[in-house]
Amino acid sequence: MNTQKVTQKITEILQFVPGGKVLQTKDDTSVLNLSDERTLLEISPSGIEIPETNIAQHLFDNPSPLHDDFVAHEQIKQLFQYLISNNLFQRLNHLGFCYQTKSAKDEKERILQEARSAHLHVYQENSNDGQTWLFIGDTTNWDDPLVEIVLVENTEDKWKEYWLPHFQIDIDTFLNGDEIEAVITKIFGAKVKPFRIFETNQFICLVRARLGVISGINIDLDMGFEGRMTRYHRMNVLKQLD
Repeated sequence: MNTQKVTQKITEILQFVPGGKVLQTKDDTSVLNLSDERTLLEISPSGIEIPETNIAQHLFDNPSPLHDDFVAHEQIKQLFQYLISNNLFQRLNHLGFCYQTKSAKDEKERILQEARSAHLHVYQENSNDGQTWLFIGDTTNWDDPLVEIVLVENTEDKWKEYWLPHFQIDIDTFLNGDEIEAVITKIFGAKVKPFRIFETNQFICLVRARLGVISGINIDLDMGFEGRMTRYHRMNVLKQLD
């Protein structure tokens, strides 16, 4: 496992993501901030860290055996340029990671304790896949980005090596589901197959583009649109645990 290789790749991608004050990328480090300037997540050669905690420490414990394979940076840049130039980019919704744990219950409690020490809140969303979906941050300003942690205790998915463990960049756009799929296909071609994460009444809320794998960590770009109702999700769906 080469942690620095992973963080370098993530930082190279994040340089293309519009972030203003909440996402700042310079040299080999990316910093995710809340609007009140508290640092929520820092990605540097030393790892992926929520300040004053060890919350992200297990992301690298069980890397995928897949060999390194990634889309071209120029294609990622082209995607974001298209979104920005056509006023289709809304916001950075969250950065997140998913990893396997022996006990989701114990890991959830550990994360709660760690977040309290950093004066951050932990929220939970009811999952549709039996896994534990947690969000860290502060929804006082609903527009602020969050950090998502998906805890996987058991899975029999034959494709798990392609998503476990993974790091995700999640953005909101003004595109609908079919349009997101079309943009992904146009820019990445056969290299990336759009994947619908979930649907509500045949209404696509989120489409994933798997950008590739680096040193055992899969990296995804998730693209949502207003139909997912980010403000409603933050204010009404997420349950504060602490």
